[in-house]
Amino acid sequence: MERGAVLGASLVLASLVAACGSQPPDGGETQPRAESGPTINAPKDAATVPPCDLLPPEDASSLGLDPGSGSVSGSDENSCGWYSPDETDRLALTAIPNRTLASYLDNRAQFADFAELTIAGHPAVRANRNDPKQLGTCSIFLATKDDQVLSSLVRVSDKSKDACGLAQRALEAAVPRLPAAE
Repeated sequence: MERGAVLGASLVLASLVAACGSQPPDGGETQPRAESGPTINAPKDAATVPPCDLLPPEDASSLGLDPGSGSVSGSDENSCGWYSPDETDRLALTAIPNRTLASYLDNRAQFADFAELTIAGHPAVRANRNDPKQLGTCSIFLATKDDQVLSSLVRVSDKSKDACGLAQRALEAAVPRLPAAE
């Protein structure tokens, strides 16, 4: 029974990641332009890290997630999902190769909720097609290097919780541990 619940939750998270975390904004991938492509001073390579190692157990626990719940999300081998102990809150981290942050910056009008951020010294955007406070979901995309984005996608069941705060704290925990890009 518990195994079935975990599988069901994994499928829900996988579909959430597929719908929001791994698809570029409409219009496909755009090439970074000098005026919209941010500079990444200390490039990191998230794709070289096994996805479930992106968030160490102690950090998962400090975020209110079950440290043992990290599992690869569906068919996307670049993504891992963690759950709260009661499985009502979910976090997915996904390394997205061949994607630039400019693809979000150049298409900001497609997002009802959009903000430019700096997280762990890296440029990032909060890009959501709906209001995170109404739906309890939030997506943040961080440029780890010029052609790679690390996505943090959160879904909380209690909409009074800050889904975007959790997504940002997960990236703050993950990025400093990433290896330097070569």
